[in-house]
Amino acid sequence: MSAKNYLSLHLEAAKSAVSQFAKQPIGTFLILVMLAVAMTLPLTLYLGVQSAQAVVGKLNEAPQITLYMEREAGDQDEAAVRKLLADDKRIERYDFVGKDQGLAELQKNMGEQDLVAMLDENPLPDVFIVSPAGSSTPDAMRALQADLAKLPMVESAKLDAEWMQTLYQVNDFVGKIFYFLAVTLSLAFVLVAHNTIRLQILSRKEEIEITKLLGAPSSFIRRPFLYQAAWQSLAAAAVSLVLCAWLMNSTKPLVGQIFKPYGINIEWRFFYGWEVLLVLLVVTALGIAGAALATQQHLLSFKAKKS
Repeated sequence: MSAKNYLSLHLEAAKSAVSQFAKQPIGTFLILVMLAVAMTLPLTLYLGVQSAQAVVGKLNEAPQITLYMEREAGDQDEAAVRKLLADDKRIERYDFVGKDQGLAELQKNMGEQDLVAMLDENPLPDVFIVSPAGSSTPDAMRALQADLAKLPMVESAKLDAEWMQTLYQVNDFVGKIFYFLAVTLSLAFVLVAHNTIRLQILSRKEEIEITKLLGAPSSFIRRPFLYQAAWQSLAAAAVSLVLCAWLMNSTKPLVGQIFKPYGINIEWRFFYGWEVLLVLLVVTALGIAGAALATQQHLLSFKAKKS
């Protein structure tokens, strides 16, 4: 078969698939809406996870760990803690705030009220403010906090900005939901495409069997249904991308109001060009896989019936 004849067969199959949609506009529309809605959820979750990760990546200031020394700690204890902190590779930097400096800052914040005169002694402890390495994960920071709490003459170690830990955890949780939905809904998409093409095959059963008896190869019978699944999948993916854009724009003000008090500005991003292309290719491949499965089952059943 020449390349020209091969291309003409594919072109004819593609046109035939489009004509089948025109014959059943309502059914085609309902199938497209169902597939598009099913794809919109994992695609929107993907955009949400990517947007949140971009925000987390911009939070260059890692949560700080505050070490409160015991009231009885002296200069030697302070020097020992300084050395241990300097030798710890998990720590990027640390600052020391003495009890006198802390009381002076508190007095400054009190304004004209004489806080020092009201106190018999300084009740504040010496404090180390530790900044973990920027690449530290939430689990690593909690482990560092536990280790720092065991340093000599350290009364307690408090991990600041616990809301950031929650942000990491929520983002990780949503990411796992995305992967789960991506796998399960991909399988569901294949099954829907399989059932849709199967119904089309059953509606044209006599035509297919006559064509087969006249000696038409399996590829000739299979080709129009594969193109039908491909067009259907492409259209559903396009509708789903439009729904994602609408959903992201609709929820942007609400998400901004939720995270604005925490100083977080989440900017929803849309798919990049290569991501749009990847979505179209993957969805089309899933639809073709479902159609190939349906046509193969019918051809095998026809062969078994004939024998």
